[in-house]
Amino acid sequence: MKRVQRDRVEARVAMPSDIARVLADLYIVSSAAAQLGGYGLEVPDSQWQALVQQTQAARAVVNADEVIGASDGRAALCRLVTMCEDIVELYTTGRRCPPAIWREVGRMGRDAYSYVTSGAACRGEPLRD
Repeated sequence: MKRVQRDRVEARVAMPSDIARVLADLYIVSSAAAQLGGYGLEVPDSQWQALVQQTQAARAVVNADEVIGASDGRAALCRLVTMCEDIVELYTTGRRCPPAIWREVGRMGRDAYSYVTSGAACRGEPLRD
């Protein structure tokens, strides 16, 4: 399929730096685990514990509508948190997470992180197939 680039609208995401830090931490932790899992490598227990903690912290932030508000950035962050929760559930039930899901988490993390960068202009709509 041909990738079509739609008109993009520049928008700024105004969120407190401590909130942005929690969400950035989830991106960092999930991306590090995704780099291993995406290649079918074992994710160490210490990384799993960090992923669990950061996912829980980010979920609390994402659920606070009055802090982030309704935006494309919030939607991207919600998708990342939900995907991380799904991966954590696989881990806690003893099931293996397929490499394709890890790669998708890495992609979602990059998409969501673009909305977290403090004071930076963010793209309003990603490219679609």
